[in-house]
Amino acid sequence: MKTYKFSVVLCAVLLLAAGCKDSDKEPVNPYVIPGNTPDPQWQVTVDNDMTSSMTVIADIPFAKSAGTLAAFIGYDCCGIAEYNDEVGLYWLYISPADDANDNVQLKFYSPKLKRIFVSSLTFRNDEHLGSVSAPYTPAWKVAN
Repeated sequence: MKTYKFSVVLCAVLLLAAGCKDSDKEPVNPYVIPGNTPDPQWQVTVDNDMTSSMTVIADIPFAKSAGTLAAFIGYDCCGIAEYNDEVGLYWLYISPADDANDNVQLKFYSPKLKRIFVSSLTFRNDEHLGSVSAPYTPAWKVAN
């Protein structure tokens, strides 16, 4: 009986020690671990006279290199940004399929991290968000 209690106590101590060892590790940061998403090669599928524009900074931790920024309404790609290397900003023109205000999903592909990040906003015709001195900074979430 004493041997059994000793074994149970020894197992409990070993499990506790193993758990403590794991808790000392740094938490995994999804921005640091590269994904395996290939470059999506987005293409604009909608183009009309209505436009909205924005000056955007893709402020994503560890994705300090240029990537691809695109705007989507539903499944339609309604704009792909031009990247300005000198200032580190994107200029994006959005052209929706119809004249209604729509929810726009911004997608940013980071070739360094091989991941897509997403953010949402409401489209308004003739609106301009951000400037060179105060760029629009979306709240990004990891899509994959």
